[in-house]
Amino acid sequence: MPRILRDFRHLNPCVTLDLTVSQGVQLQRRIESGHVDVAFLKTPAGEGRGRLVRRDRLVWAAVEGTGLWWDEGRPVPLIVWQAPSPSCALAVQALERAGIRHRVVCIARGINAVLAATRARLGVAIFARILLPVDLVELPGSAGLPELGELDVVLLTNPRAPAEPVGALTTAILAYTKPARPTHDTGG
Repeated sequence: MPRILRDFRHLNPCVTLDLTVSQGVQLQRRIESGHVDVAFLKTPAGEGRGRLVRRDRLVWAAVEGTGLWWDEGRPVPLIVWQAPSPSCALAVQALERAGIRHRVVCIARGINAVLAATRARLGVAIFARILLPVDLVELPGSAGLPELGELDVVLLTNPRAPAEPVGALTTAILAYTKPARPTHDTGG
């Protein structure tokens, strides 16, 4: 995202750009109320509105060398986004289906809190594979955690927003986020 925004600002210096970082549900509401022009967000696979940019697999993530506490019979310690969170819901459902005990050790309101708790080795976090920070590792199947499934990364646009700057930002985002699968419009 930083590279997208930097390049967009360079190519479109006259466009006023205000950045809002929030959860997908809140961004959807802000689009609908006209307070946000473009939203780039994650939704459960197949459930999102807007333009599908990419469908990606969710992964369990931790700092390399983090111990596997649950191997010792303890619950899996989870670092999750506050509700509503598609990744948290999928993780809890997957653990419950697999009969694996878990406990939430951190409920985060933002990415910095998720990263801080994960880097402090408080537990494991859930990320879309394409959004996994370079200093965290995807836990292998040998860690004994269930598959998490997929989620969609989508673009929502406010139909009442100025078309030219919205189109320029949408083009910039799409240029940097090559889809893993063919991009299609899911309505909205």
